[in-house]
Amino acid sequence: MARELIRRGSSKNIYKAGKNSILFEATNYYSVFDVGRSPDTIPGKAKAIIACAVKSFQIADAIGVPTHFIEQVDDVTIRVREAQIITNRSLTEKDENYVVPAEFIYRLFVAGSIYRDFRSGEKKPEHYGLPAGKIPRVGTPFPYPMHMLTTKFEHVDRDITTQEVCGMAGITLNDLAEFWSMIDRLTGATGLKMDEAGYELLDGKLECIIGPEREKMIGDVFCTPDEDRLCLIGKLKDGIVEHYSKECIRQIFIENGYKEILQTARDKGDLDPPIPHLNEEQIEEISRRYIAVAEAYSGQKIYI
Repeated sequence: MARELIRRGSSKNIYKAGKNSILFEATNYYSVFDVGRSPDTIPGKAKAIIACAVKSFQIADAIGVPTHFIEQVDDVTIRVREAQIITNRSLTEKDENYVVPAEFIYRLFVAGSIYRDFRSGEKKPEHYGLPAGKIPRVGTPFPYPMHMLTTKFEHVDRDITTQEVCGMAGITLNDLAEFWSMIDRLTGATGLKMDEAGYELLDGKLECIIGPEREKMIGDVFCTPDEDRLCLIGKLKDGIVEHYSKECIRQIFIENGYKEILQTARDKGDLDPPIPHLNEEQIEEISRRYIAVAEAYSGQKIYI
C-alpha cells in the first residue's frame, strides 16, 4: 500500500493512504506531559498499542458504536477514514468530516492528575460526588462516570467548558450528549473486557469525529495503555494501584523531579527541558507491562 508521510508524531506516524483514508503507524517512542517524542523506545510498545486498539474497535463494532476504523494493515499499523483537522477558524454546524477539537476525558476512579489536583486543593472532592473535606485515596471509585473536556490542538492541554467546545467545534449540547453516551457505552464494554483480562479501567481519553453527513463517530485509538489508565484488579482490591499503562512512565518522572522542573520552566516561559533517559531496568519493566495488558486483552501473543 502506497503511503505518504503526513506527520511524524510523538508516538505514532500518520501517512496518507489513498483518497479517503490514512494510516496510523504506532512506534515504540512515548510522550509525557505534552513534551514530545521521548529519547528512548519501549520494546513491543507499538505492537501492544495496535493489538489493544484493534480489539477495542471490534468491541465498538459489536455494540454499535461507529468508529473511523477500516482495517489492520500489519502488527503496528491500522487504516482509518480520514477526517479534516481544522484549526484556523471556529467550526459550524454546516461543516462535515472533521475532528472535534477537544479531548473527551472520562474518569471512573480517582487517579492521575485529578488525584494530584485533590491533593493540591485545585479541585474539591465534593464537586465530584465524593465526601467533602477528605482527600480520597488513589483507586477510589467515583459514584458515576466523570466527563471532562480539554483542548486538543494547543501546545499544552487546558480544561474547557461544554459551552466552549460547542462554540469552537460546531456542535450542539445534544451532539455533545450523544458523544458522551457513545463513550459511556464504550467504556462499559471495553472496561468489562479489561476486567476479564485482570485489569481495571481507571480513566482515559477519546477523540470524536463529525463524519460525512455529520455522522458521529469515535476516532484515533482508545482503550490502550497509552490513552487509558489501567491497573491490576487484584492489587486495587487491596488498596494498591499498580499502573499498567503510560501512567507508570509518568510516575517515574514525577518521582525523579522532572515534572516539577518542567512546570517551573513553563511558568517562566522557558523552553521545555528534554525528557530524561530511562534506565534499562525501567524500560524492561514498562515493556513487560504494556505487553502483558495487550496479550490479556486482545488474546494475541506479542513477540519482540
